[in-house]
Amino acid sequence: MSRSFERKMMYTASVWQMVTGLITVFYYSFYIKSQASGAGHLSPIESMGVQSLFDNLYTFSITYGLFFVVVSSVNFIFTLRLVKDDTLQYKLPIFWIALAVILFFLSDFISVMLFLAAAVIALAKNRPLKQKRLARTKK
Repeated sequence: MSRSFERKMMYTASVWQMVTGLITVFYYSFYIKSQASGAGHLSPIESMGVQSLFDNLYTFSITYGLFFVVVSSVNFIFTLRLVKDDTLQYKLPIFWIALAVILFFLSDFISVMLFLAAAVIALAKNRPLKQKRLARTKK
């Protein structure tokens, strides 16, 4: 049974996560950094406090974006190496469901939708594949 639909969904999710991660790292984080430079009218102590706050936000946004880039790369590699036609998939769809839960709390609903759909379809295709294997062994 063909697993091309799952592969396409996971490649789409990987590209989406890569794009959002790179936008977060290169656009949003530098936007945050540039906002810190606008605090020139403050006293030196207040300026240091604001600079510290914006440095923490910058670090958080870089970490958040890199998380998406790493998850995207891992999913791309897993999909490329593990999602083959006529193979039973158990662990990978469970991994996708776990990632969907994590991404739900990170408010990436497009990835959640893609991960859950791919996981459900992969698990649903396992039953016909099992029956097909049993029919081959009985012959």
